[in-house]
Amino acid sequence: MFFGFSISAFSQKVGFVKKLFRANNPDYVYHFPHRIMITPTFFYRTNNFMLTDVDGVGNDIVYKPNTPIKIGLSASYKWLKLGFAFNMPSYTNSLGETNTFGLFLNTQTKMMNWGLDFYFVKNKGYYLANPELNIPGWTDRDQYPFRSDIKALNIGLFTHMVFSKKFSLKAALQQTEKQLKSAGGFAVQTGISFSGIQSDSTIIPYSQQTYYGGVTQFTKGSFVSIHMRPGYAYTYVYNDFYATAIAHVGLGLQIQSYRMNGDHWGLKLSPTFKYRMVFGYNSNDYFVKLSFAFDTSSFSINKVKFRNGFVTASLSGGIRIL
Repeated sequence: MFFGFSISAFSQKVGFVKKLFRANNPDYVYHFPHRIMITPTFFYRTNNFMLTDVDGVGNDIVYKPNTPIKIGLSASYKWLKLGFAFNMPSYTNSLGETNTFGLFLNTQTKMMNWGLDFYFVKNKGYYLANPELNIPGWTDRDQYPFRSDIKALNIGLFTHMVFSKKFSLKAALQQTEKQLKSAGGFAVQTGISFSGIQSDSTIIPYSQQTYYGGVTQFTKGSFVSIHMRPGYAYTYVYNDFYATAIAHVGLGLQIQSYRMNGDHWGLKLSPTFKYRMVFGYNSNDYFVKLSFAFDTSSFSINKVKFRNGFVTASLSGGIRIL
């Protein structure tokens, strides 16, 4: 009797797992049979950081890298996708030259809309984006203050799911599928990230040093966070046009190590938010997509809030053949 009960329980578990990981509902999601896709893209990616005086006395301090718009071209065959990108030919370094390197890898499956994202972004050279608030007498005819000594490194590995068989992330993000009817579902994203910043001297402008206290001595920091972000995803469909919104809000448990008049470390909670919006046209042979993504996390040191944000905007289109 015990053996028979065990076999029955095991069969139920296997059936539950198969049901859990089955493909999307064909009434809502169509999978294109084409094996080859060619996609040209214009995209812009930047990584900004901002300091805010929690007491509200000092002005915000915003630093941005001078990253250009890029042109990319990718081709995919079944599951394999290869591409390259280069700067726009007309790009100039009027805001100072940022040395940057970025590596972005991702995969997206049908099972539970499960996906994996990895990024490695390294920047050297940032300009002060709001000098009108922090440099006395500055006007828009003056050059933006540029700090070639500021270095930032960001590394992240995240996994995400959307719990709906009627919703397809592939249709919204990769266009290998098509959303036939409007649908959505609850989502969750988890992962680990590392953020590091380093400079030869203080990153606080002279006019704000009175308000930022001990953070004026900040010259180096490393921050490791473990994230948990629940959220929701939804796609609205009208004929071949669609609009997708995906939002995650959560907390990260952060280990801090920084140099500020000596070496310090701490353990704090880090609020985090990610939002993505996609507008597109997705027909049998052609597709066009306009995408915007914003990802930010924040933490505090000595009554000063640090915000680390990624902004990505892209316009792409493509054809399906074979």
